[in-house]
Amino acid sequence: MGSSKFETTDIIGARSSRGKTCSLAATIAIAVVVGAVVAVTVGLAVGLGKKDKSTGEIDLPNNETVTTGSDVTTLAPPTGDEVLLPKALRATHYDVRLRPMFADNEDVRTFNFNGDVTIQFTVNEETDKIVVHTKLLTIPVDKISVTQDGQKIEVLDGSYDQRLEFYTIRLGTKLTPGRSLRVYVEFSGPLRNDLVGIYYSSYTDAEATRYIVTSHMQPTDARKVFPCMDEPALKATFNVTIERKKELMTLSNTEIYDSATLPDDWVADHYGTPPEMSTYLLAFIVAPFKCLENETAQGQKVWVCARPNAIAQAEYAASIAARIQDFYVGFYNISYPLTRTVHVAVPDFSAGAMENWGCIIYRETALLYDPTMSTAVNKQRVAVVIAHELAHMWFGNLVTPAWWDDIWLNEGFASYMEYEGVNSVEESWKMREQFLPEDLHLVFRTDSLTTSHPIYQAVSHPDEINELFDSISYSKGASVIRMMYFFLGYDIFTAGITEYLNQYKYKSAHHLDLFRILSETSEAHGLSVNVTSVMLTWILEMGYPVVHMSYDNTTGVVSMNQSRFLLINPASNQDGQSPNMNYLWEIPYTIATNGVDVDSLTTNFFSGRTGQRNLPAGAQWIVGNAFERYYYRVNYDESMWTALIGQLLADHTAFPDENRAQLIDDAFSLARAGVVSHVIALNVSRYLSEEVEYVPWTAASSSFGYIRRMLGQTSAIEPLQTYMKGQVGKAYNNVTWNETDDDLHLTKRLRVLAIELACAYGTKACLDEASLKFELLMDPTSPPDAVGVNVRGAAYCYGISNGNIREWNQAFDKYKTSNLATEQIMILQALACTNQAYLLAEYLQLTQNETLIRRQDFATVIVAISRNRNGQQLAWDFMRLNWDLIYQRFALFSLTNIVAGVTENFSTQTRLDELEAFISVNENKLGSAARAAKQAVESTKANIAWRQTNEKSVYDWIQEHV
Repeated sequence: MGSSKFETTDIIGARSSRGKTCSLAATIAIAVVVGAVVAVTVGLAVGLGKKDKSTGEIDLPNNETVTTGSDVTTLAPPTGDEVLLPKALRATHYDVRLRPMFADNEDVRTFNFNGDVTIQFTVNEETDKIVVHTKLLTIPVDKISVTQDGQKIEVLDGSYDQRLEFYTIRLGTKLTPGRSLRVYVEFSGPLRNDLVGIYYSSYTDAEATRYIVTSHMQPTDARKVFPCMDEPALKATFNVTIERKKELMTLSNTEIYDSATLPDDWVADHYGTPPEMSTYLLAFIVAPFKCLENETAQGQKVWVCARPNAIAQAEYAASIAARIQDFYVGFYNISYPLTRTVHVAVPDFSAGAMENWGCIIYRETALLYDPTMSTAVNKQRVAVVIAHELAHMWFGNLVTPAWWDDIWLNEGFASYMEYEGVNSVEESWKMREQFLPEDLHLVFRTDSLTTSHPIYQAVSHPDEINELFDSISYSKGASVIRMMYFFLGYDIFTAGITEYLNQYKYKSAHHLDLFRILSETSEAHGLSVNVTSVMLTWILEMGYPVVHMSYDNTTGVVSMNQSRFLLINPASNQDGQSPNMNYLWEIPYTIATNGVDVDSLTTNFFSGRTGQRNLPAGAQWIVGNAFERYYYRVNYDESMWTALIGQLLADHTAFPDENRAQLIDDAFSLARAGVVSHVIALNVSRYLSEEVEYVPWTAASSSFGYIRRMLGQTSAIEPLQTYMKGQVGKAYNNVTWNETDDDLHLTKRLRVLAIELACAYGTKACLDEASLKFELLMDPTSPPDAVGVNVRGAAYCYGISNGNIREWNQAFDKYKTSNLATEQIMILQALACTNQAYLLAEYLQLTQNETLIRRQDFATVIVAISRNRNGQQLAWDFMRLNWDLIYQRFALFSLTNIVAGVTENFSTQTRLDELEAFISVNENKLGSAARAAKQAVESTKANIAWRQTNEKSVYDWIQEHV
């Protein structure tokens, strides 16, 4: 599935609005009353296995053991009695027929679908019950027939368990093990715009509303489409028939082998049988779409499909999808098993994309790109999501995790491989460098909370499964897989992955299977790394370490010790939790010095509390974790920080871009947690006046963004703005607002960032230029290239911020008429930049009108408004007042992003009390946002503590340096 980290920014797409326009003259007053404050949060405390205190060994589910130096806190895997289907039967093949009933000129409330399925089972145990998954389906008992070896079996009744989503067919005769079983079921269900299962979506073409039907099954919504055994390990083969009106087309996982004419202008498209796969990977689309075609080096067809009035925007995707697929064939050394891959952009989609085998479905912003209107960020987003989803064709589809607790194997691997995939077609983009700000530094923040969770986390209920589609599974999963890549090396890593995929192809597997094979491959190549021992410390233990390094330049000895890094000092933790500070990780490390070529460094390991490494004596400085390849922070003693700062000020290019970004991110994060003083972190930032590279500036933007949010309502904000205007000045003046055709990709990205920083911190020239560019954007007589595509976001935002209702309405009108999803999302975010609270209030009200703002874009709007100083209270009140509706409408990523985004800036006791009251009132209605709510509480406490401890010292330092 498409990466969650973009969900409230780039990944959220929008489409042309339909229906009535709105006036923005009214002022909306929003008020809410929330119940009394009640303490909440329940720790997850059940162990995966019990650790023998004397040996330090963990008893693993398959009787393997691994030695660690820590206690492991996770949940036991679910048992079959709790959530899994009975083992008496196993589905081996499905014949599925679907007929979605919808039309452009009909009332959407009448939309529905019907169909039938014939399931072939193997009978493993004697039973008189057939149990499958269903959800929201109507199944007439008299339309169920069961035969075993051709003999009809009496059906007594059918019953539904809503909690487990089980449908049980009770039989009059017990089934005999070892004999074939066929079950035929007719069913029907509603077609909604709920973005799960199969659902309807729409777009505007020539001012007419056109409807389509599309699907999203992951993780547990195939059961909403047809009765099935909806568990990832229960793979089967499928023959799919989709019935449609003759003017439409259909798409599914394979190619159509026959289309049969039916009465009343209907057509039945019959699809070929794909390899064995999980139910969640099925895809169903009925739409009047157009497609572009390309071909891989192996001769497989690659289609990119979209609505007809946007198909021209699919050309970039069509140009790279086949090449990325070819790269993966070489990387995995395994041929792609299907004859065709379809990439489809749909107007409404809850995630970024979904890796249905052979038929990948995308949100439009993740697949469509217009070179005259879309930004470098948009282009990168398209390439990244295509690479992510294609990586799944092998890792996730060919071999599938046995249960959702291992979803990190799917999403973490694809989230790492997306960088390799894009690098294969866009080498100048420096994707491997961009991993740091895009994934590593982002997940470091979440994983420094006691309310984080281990990568491998037991789940049962669908809400718990949905919670795992978070930054820990995606970005931390990617980070630890990247770590394996580097400590094993390319040859061992790729050979081990190929062996794993070959051993388990068309089957399901467990992370221990992967680690075992990588360990064996390592030994066969003479490296002998026990991957299981190393990696279990990273996936079973939540959080990550900070490695403290001190260097004796007389002896050359580097002394190291590790401890868990937490944003809140455990001694100040007031919520009754007991974060485990005794965790020990097996840590790969490299140490660079001013006298050593960083490209020649070798990796070593230490697993105890302390360790040592001998280096040449006399080095001026050391840097641990060269290129920040491994998943931990590094701290130094004060004298070494002073030496590093001195080198940055003298010649910052002595450090690679990645390590400059690392020094910034580590210093400010360590200061935020109270491990070092903010004087050290702020002194690191002094060199930024000479920094002109994108990756370090992204780290700096994030670090100072936090300080800016904390000081936003204090007298310190003005000197902070003065200081940052000076620091960003060189980068801003180097790139300016004027784009050229020769600009490198990261120059374009730096331009966007530098302009945003210069304007955000009040640079008058930047703000004036933004207003001028906005007027050009709004002037219908301006040439199309009057404003460069990469600076339009800043022009929209600060043009609206500097203006009033006229500018807001101009931008909103442009949003409604745009045919480009990426432009629409840019404007949606910019509309939240207004300084007029009454406009923000009415903007929030517009989110309830899905003819104007699509359901998938709600999170974008409310989070953007909450990040506006004038909109924080409005967004928070709106969320609380409308939580029942929000809870009903959103699932998977959106609920988590809404809660996390709206509460991001909370830093007062009043806000904390309100947040805890909100959680108490809605403790049974948080769904997949339950963990995000707990994390919001902890983050708010951390923000309060930061302000109490650091506000004055940061203010004093800034005053001295402006």
